[in-house]
Amino acid sequence: MEILKNQTLYKCSFCSRRMLTKKGAEIHENDYCKSDKSPRALAAIEKQNNCEHKNSQTHYSYIPGEAVQQPECDICTDCGLQF
Repeated sequence: MEILKNQTLYKCSFCSRRMLTKKGAEIHENDYCKSDKSPRALAAIEKQNNCEHKNSQTHYSYIPGEAVQQPECDICTDCGLQF
């Protein structure tokens, strides 16, 4: 987190989004930042790499112009990886 000079704003170190409070900037960096370098994204990638993908669920989508669904992909229920 960077404190911008001559201003009372805080900036996210990963996506450069500006926040009004220090606490808000910390919450954004740890929980909501969508940058690939944020701790949240790195933890999700690490979780997907270590997962064995034992529990999967089939995701269905509608066929265009029809009222019938077809299987689209399988999603691991533990880590959220689509395959």
